[in-house]
Amino acid sequence: MLGHMVYFCSQDVLESKIDDEIVLMSISTGEYYGLDETGSRIWELLTATPMTLTSLCQALQVEFDVDEATCQEDTSSFLQDLVEKGLVTELSEV
Repeated sequence: MLGHMVYFCSQDVLESKIDDEIVLMSISTGEYYGLDETGSRIWELLTATPMTLTSLCQALQVEFDVDEATCQEDTSSFLQDLVEKGLVTELSEV
């Protein structure tokens, strides 16, 4: 059985924090991405240490008023978007 996916920030990204939001720039594409408060918090958590979706949601539920199912769905969708843009990498945990 495959383990959970572990997500970590790509080395190919520059970041800048402006107030409570983070702006990312992909070095390879030159494209900029603005993250809202929740997206910025997910990025900060991932820059500290690679995490699974479950561990990310546990941290987010402590900080934000969100139920587990909504957190899992929204965070998974957000992570897949970042993976598709090359900003985050996912690896299967063994």
